[in-house]
Amino acid sequence: MRGWGRKTQGIVASLPIWYYSRVRQLALVIFAVLFLSACGPKKVQVNAPPLPRVSSSELEGLASYYAEPYHGRRTASGEIFDSYREMTAAHRTLPFNTIVRVTNKNNGREVDVRVNDRGPFRDGRVIDLSLRAAREIDLVRTGTAPVKLKILKGAAALPPSGASRPVYAVQVGAFENPRAAEELKQQLAKKYPDVTVQSFSGQKTVYRVRIGRESDIQTANRLASRLRKQDFQPFVVRVN
Repeated sequence: MRGWGRKTQGIVASLPIWYYSRVRQLALVIFAVLFLSACGPKKVQVNAPPLPRVSSSELEGLASYYAEPYHGRRTASGEIFDSYREMTAAHRTLPFNTIVRVTNKNNGREVDVRVNDRGPFRDGRVIDLSLRAAREIDLVRTGTAPVKLKILKGAAALPPSGASRPVYAVQVGAFENPRAAEELKQQLAKKYPDVTVQSFSGQKTVYRVRIGRESDIQTANRLASRLRKQDFQPFVVRVN
């Protein structure tokens, strides 16, 4: 081993000067590469918006469509409703800008729409389509059709500050007569807190009786279940 050590020392001593220069240059290059890679921009993983959670009753039922007199008016999201050119829809609970695939169960035709409004406010209906979207699945001729919804993409844009948390209510009835709405409100107020009557203007003014302002959709669904046992026909709506 001692002889081997003397041999290696002799070999190292006999190496030319340019060899050490090359080794030094290579070491500097490696150091520079490692330094720059450490200082370079980090890749930031951007996650897609999570798909919203909704009950199965909100994903299957009847679809309808709407055009006049709502065309040109502001939707619940603040956008102007363009029933003839835009592939949009109204849903009671899905966040605005959610992308949904609507399949007509009668003929298998599909259309992808973006939620930008609230509705439909009739029991058994799960989605209201723009006229253009309704034509894609041959819905205009029949007016309504059984459909199945599939959520393709969560909300593409963040809601404005102050409205980031969803708020849900349970709609129990809708009346053209404000006195009838007030009577139902008084009846419900004996058992439930936070009962309100809200007016909505379309072709006619409709007075909708709603209960609660829940931040959790499951809580709102449980309230709706209790009301069904009392022979009401309630459904959950998102109010913001």
